[in-house]
Amino acid sequence: MAHEIRFARLEPELRKAHLVEATLKCLKLHGFQGSSIRKICAEAGVSVGLINHHYGGKDELVAEAYLTVTGRVMGLLQGALAEAGPAARDQLSAFFQASFSAELLDPQLLETWLAFWGAVKTAEAINLAHEHSYGEYRRMLTQTLELLAAEQGWAAVDMNLAAIGLSALLDGLWLESGLNPSTFSPAQGVQICEAWVDGLQAGGYRRFMREPGVC
Repeated sequence: MAHEIRFARLEPELRKAHLVEATLKCLKLHGFQGSSIRKICAEAGVSVGLINHHYGGKDELVAEAYLTVTGRVMGLLQGALAEAGPAARDQLSAFFQASFSAELLDPQLLETWLAFWGAVKTAEAINLAHEHSYGEYRRMLTQTLELLAAEQGWAAVDMNLAAIGLSALLDGLWLESGLNPSTFSPAQGVQICEAWVDGLQAGGYRRFMREPGVC
């Protein structure tokens, strides 16, 4: 009871952060299906009533945790872009370096992502959180690729489609690295992504040219 009283006295944002961290721990231990409000309450040391005061149920709480984790990842990637300078290729290189940094290759982060992905198709709140975070991530890549297209003088190219392809490459490499780190090193992961951009600049961008009359 004393723990709940201390929890109730925290600022609302601190209370939510505490519940999110407890949710992440449960997801790592039990996965989405195995995590329940009662288990999250036990991890946080609070009653079910206190959680229900802030969230409509487990799905909303997991969605909040999803957005919290993606927010941390996006902050790291945005910071890398900001420090890279104005040239698009430098920004892409910084993005790749950050994508294969120790922070993002943390095995515990992979476990959390797998739990999230397993819930995307079963819970609307989590699906919406996924759509939001993936949309933000893809926009970041699209904007950087559009800058590259402008620098290179490529006209009428669909860099959103290119961003989908690059995102899929990054996700696949990240997942493979998490499942089996011996497959390739982080430096080799960066090398693969740089080669993809080399191919784009060598003429691959033409694959993304829009047909006349297509916006």
